[in-house]
Amino acid sequence: MKYAWAAYKKGNLASMGARWGQDGMDPNTFEAEFFGEVSANYHGAWTLFAETSRGFIPVGIVLAFYSHPNPQMAPFMIVGDLIWMPWASERNKVESAVNFFNDARKEMAFVEYAEEKYKAFFEMIARHGVMRRVGTTYNVISGAPVAIFETRGV
Repeated sequence: MKYAWAAYKKGNLASMGARWGQDGMDPNTFEAEFFGEVSANYHGAWTLFAETSRGFIPVGIVLAFYSHPNPQMAPFMIVGDLIWMPWASERNKVESAVNFFNDARKEMAFVEYAEEKYKAFFEMIARHGVMRRVGTTYNVISGAPVAIFETRGV
């Protein structure tokens, strides 16, 4: 939780919603609220690790939910949020995401709906062979194209 707290204090959880963009929670309130948010809205949470100047430490969090309310009928998970710690370098982000999706795809397929500003990152992940771009949708964000990526089978 101390790493998630640090990300919150730097405003790196804002993608989870307005209330996560530094609204003044103290550490104890944050821990309870963060746990409640993740438990209520996601089916899976993973910590991404990478070698940094401070050692092998968490650099990100992946939050995902099943594509169907019944996990036994869900053929894949949708990445709901990918949160980076303030100290994560671009290399840390790519390496940890490639490692995560490479391992995770052995258990479950993942789909990412990437807005234009995140598309290049997922194209980089795809170049490592663990994901592929499968199309574009206009239904995720009204009037804006969103690239669809999925993990490749093993």
